[in-house]
Amino acid sequence: MKKLLTFVLLVMLACLFLDKIGGSDMHMQFNGDDVDGPLEWLFGLVFAGGGLLIAAIAVVCATIVAGVVLAGVGVVLIAAVVLCVVLALALSTPVLLPLLIPVAIVWLIVSRNRKQAQARQHSL
Repeated sequence: MKKLLTFVLLVMLACLFLDKIGGSDMHMQFNGDDVDGPLEWLFGLVFAGGGLLIAAIAVVCATIVAGVVLAGVGVVLIAAVVLCVVLALALSTPVLLPLLIPVAIVWLIVSRNRKQAQARQHSL
């Protein structure tokens, strides 16, 4: 950070001491008077930096708003997908009934074996 700050200060000092940096026909007026020489460049740098700062703040605010809006839309979309899945399962229950009977039998056998194993551990 110190190196960047030093570099920026050196560039600004160079702008102050040099009459013109590059060829430009830009004319600046401040309170009706023409601003010329190094002061013109200093004002240009300050105003351009201020514009970039305002633009950066606007982009950050727009990003935050977009993130909040898209997060809300994402939650609504996930809820809609879950609702569609539950609805599809509810509508397909009669079709899935022949598959659910063997699953229920296996589930009962496993739970009975688990209860018997727990009963043996507690009796020891």
